[in-house]
Amino acid sequence: ILHARDLGLVPSEKANIIITPLPEFALGTLFDESHKGRFLMLVRHPIERLVSLFYYLQVATWEKTYRPSWKNTTLLQWSKSHSKIWKNFLVKKIIGKDDFTEDEFLEMMETVRKYFV
Repeated sequence: ILHARDLGLVPSEKANIIITPLPEFALGTLFDESHKGRFLMLVRHPIERLVSLFYYLQVATWEKTYRPSWKNTTLLQWSKSHSKIWKNFLVKKIIGKDDFTEDEFLEMMETVRKYFV
């Protein structure tokens, strides 16, 4: 992203697509009000993703987030006790932190409106 900025990639209009796992960094580094981007995101259904996460972390011993205790928990119990995990992953990536206020969410929405078509 820094190299693309240094080369003036976005203003040059030579790239039709920029792929990054760091949308908040790309947004603040590459784009401005004169050079807006279009945002394309491929995501899984949020409920399917969280159900998959619940079952995956019961068996994924290689993950630092491995949770063998979840084997003795129902999905309903887990969902009630892990309400913060339901916050949108992409919103967290754009804001740049896991926990955010409503004001920070509204600021993120304004940033997206400002920098993207």
